[in-house]
Amino acid sequence: MLNIGDKVMVPRTGGGESPGEIIELYTTHARVMFAVGDTYNGNPVPDKFRGCNGYKTIRQDLLKPIKED
Repeated sequence: MLNIGDKVMVPRTGGGESPGEIIELYTTHARVMFAVGDTYNGNPVPDKFRGCNGYKTIRQDLLKPIKED
């Protein structure tokens, strides 16, 4: 069961994953926040936006919880 504030691996458009955090939960989907890297929505990101937050709404079953020690 996922909860708001849980850390998860977020599938990215390019096929990779990025660590993120759940900020909203819906019935079958979740809104997640993650740090923008070199690409966003499959496109190159200008330098001034790298490290800023990106957001995505995605099916909960595609998110992988990150185990925190």
